Amino acid sequence: MFTSRIFTGGRLLEEINSKFREHLDHITRGVGILDEILRNYSIFSYENMREKYEELNKHEEESDKLKRVLMSLLRVSHIHPEDREDLLRTVLTIDDIIGLVKAVAKKILIFKHLQLEIPRNLHDILINAVEKSLEAVKLVNNILELVRSDYEKALELTHKIEELEEEVDEIRLKAFEELLRECSISIKEICIVMPVVIDDIEKITDMCEDIADLFRLQLVSR
Repeated sequence: MFTSRIFTGGRLLEEINSKFREHLDHITRGVGILDEILRNYSIFSYENMREKYEELNKHEEESDKLKRVLMSLLRVSHIHPEDREDLLRTVLTIDDIIGLVKAVAKKILIFKHLQLEIPRNLHDILINAVEKSLEAVKLVNNILELVRSDYEKALELTHKIEELEEEVDEIRLKAFEELLRECSISIKEICIVMPVVIDDIEKITDMCEDIADLFRLQLVSR
């Protein structure tokens, strides 16, 4: 995937590298906006939140354009078929991340429009999960920056992403426990819709780990 033998050696490969960086930048910014939306749920007005959502939507649109560009570049490149397949899987996984982020943000926007309250303890738990998701996405960026100069450090970062994914798994369980505690007292609309949000947030780090696994596959076995 991100090995130097793929991303050096010609103008086309350098262009692929550049587009990868752009693609990851839009995903990182998108997760950052989700973090801002969730963190300020009780402070932002619906209009404020909608503006942030539209900003996120623009990053998703740009990500989609870059996905198509990268697919075209990969099609005409002379990369080994196995490497091309790994790169394509990476492109699609990166694009799936911002799709998930947008889906979560849209649900939170709907909560705000309907004036649904997110219980404070649950809110804090979700913020923690999104913070770690943002950290995982930034680590994917760092891997791309380090892979040419320091393979060992890049490999360390893949392990850190795996740790973050495990931490978010635990946070997910805490979120469900807190939601059940709230819903055992009284059934609210949030009891019905929040489980999907919790699962979608957890999937962000799952996908970051998928990308890290592709990198490890390239580094260790090819």
